[in-house]
Amino acid sequence: MPALVTNKFRMFNAKQFRESFDEDSGMTTFANTVAGDTYLESNMYLFIGGVQNWANVAGAAAADNDTTPPTPTDSVSNTYYNHWKDMIAAKKVVSTDVTHCIPRYNWANNTSYFAYDNTQNAMLANTFYVMTDEYNVYKCLANNNTGGTSVAKPTGQAATIVTPGSDGYKWKYMYTISAASALKFVTTNYIPVQQVRYQNTVMASATQENTLQRAVENAATDGAINIYRKTANGTVGGAEYLIFETNTLDNGFGSGYSHTTTSVRIHSTASASDDVYIGSDIFFTSGDAEGQGGTITDYDGTTKVITFAPAVSTAAAQSDSFQVAPRLQILGDGSGANCRANGTNTSGLTDVITIAAGSGYTNAAVSVLANSSWNTDDATVQAIIEPKGGHGFDATEELGGYNVMINVRLENDESGEFTVANDFRKIGLISHPNAANTTNDDDLGIPATISLGDQALRVTVQSFSGSAYSSDQLVTGSVSGATGRVVDWTSGTSKLRMSQVTKGANASNGWDGTPGSFQSNEALTVSGGGTTANTSAIEGPDLKQYTGDILYVENRSPISRASDQIEDVKLIINF
Repeated sequence: MPALVTNKFRMFNAKQFRESFDEDSGMTTFANTVAGDTYLESNMYLFIGGVQNWANVAGAAAADNDTTPPTPTDSVSNTYYNHWKDMIAAKKVVSTDVTHCIPRYNWANNTSYFAYDNTQNAMLANTFYVMTDEYNVYKCLANNNTGGTSVAKPTGQAATIVTPGSDGYKWKYMYTISAASALKFVTTNYIPVQQVRYQNTVMASATQENTLQRAVENAATDGAINIYRKTANGTVGGAEYLIFETNTLDNGFGSGYSHTTTSVRIHSTASASDDVYIGSDIFFTSGDAEGQGGTITDYDGTTKVITFAPAVSTAAAQSDSFQVAPRLQILGDGSGANCRANGTNTSGLTDVITIAAGSGYTNAAVSVLANSSWNTDDATVQAIIEPKGGHGFDATEELGGYNVMINVRLENDESGEFTVANDFRKIGLISHPNAANTTNDDDLGIPATISLGDQALRVTVQSFSGSAYSSDQLVTGSVSGATGRVVDWTSGTSKLRMSQVTKGANASNGWDGTPGSFQSNEALTVSGGGTTANTSAIEGPDLKQYTGDILYVENRSPISRASDQIEDVKLIINF
């Protein structure tokens, strides 16, 4: 049966994921939930791992190497176990490290952009918004009907519609990316997006950029119609379209006529046919009645006097500008929308000018009406209804922010928790892991809350002999038979860190109380010989292995670390 997973569903998942980083951390044990604690620990950690060359990993394919890393698989053995074994360190992801993001489209001169259309099936697949070099983001509302090129850069941060030039483009200012957000979240391909208005009406922070966006959100009107798209201009030329009259009052007559709020004398060369303009609209474009008008109810071809309704608030005067054009009637389920036709008797309907945006529309149809003697049947207009809440109400929804970006900086050795003596090839995310050394029952463990986690097995050795341990060497316990891969070796403290730890066949309990684990005071040998030592103290990873959920894994070419180096890790998760 035909079915559809909507963009709303994608947004729902993205928002749920993003909001999880802001959730309260009230759960300490599983028992607390039984007692009525409704909070769920949702701490997230970014981890790094994978010290071995991809070609040397067990089960590697012929093509797997450090230049072309293998594609991660979602097998149980990997997602539940092997990624944990490869881990060497983890860092907590905080809410300020996470944002919704959208594809980056820079405004460029002489480029065509797609105009927002509430009926468009694949709106989010089109380039209908831009970021300027001032880091202002604008939504394209109109593109000169024909999709012509934009030659005037949108500017300004007002909540009103921006018309920067004569190219026919109209833009809606959405928000400005702050310098801090640009540094953290702007990439070659993506830019951040957010809604600053929370349900409690409180902004996340009252920065200049948030204040500007809040003004846009507050100015948005649900179901408004600010844009109309001419889909056909109607018959043009000759006597077929003389309904367009653009002139000044009394032109060719001079003074002597007293204009009223419901009648005016137009110009001496107007049509001599009585009632020819009935059914069309007259609109005043200058003078005391500017911005007002009405529907023509009578026309005297001899006196050139037009009568219209409803009355304007102030009578027009001689030399005031006016236009006679087809009447545009809006039929829909909202209220208050009003617009007028603009054009010429040689070009037909060229544009639609909004008088009032109205509100509450979910559907609207526009009829082009005039005297039956004039051919207007083939002139068509589409009303563009704003998205739920109005343009700018929720930039995340409107611009398709169903991607989530996570940015975490790995700074130097992170207080000794991250090695700087080895590289890594794997990056991933863990959700709600438990703290280590709390209980052997995963369900009853205490959620981890630490900011940094060393995920290597840390072994203090004694009676060391031979050359220094080298990165990636395989170390074996002489009694337990357990093995581990060298992450790094600190000779001054006799500390050896290992990943990819596997248990041996020995039935005796090791350091963690389970059979086959490394034991205290057993000899450690290096594959190939040359280096030996005896174990002394053994300390396990800070995050309890195999707890929580590994949500994301990315294999990369090796990333080397250094004591004076910062890795700026950006993950893009598409929902």
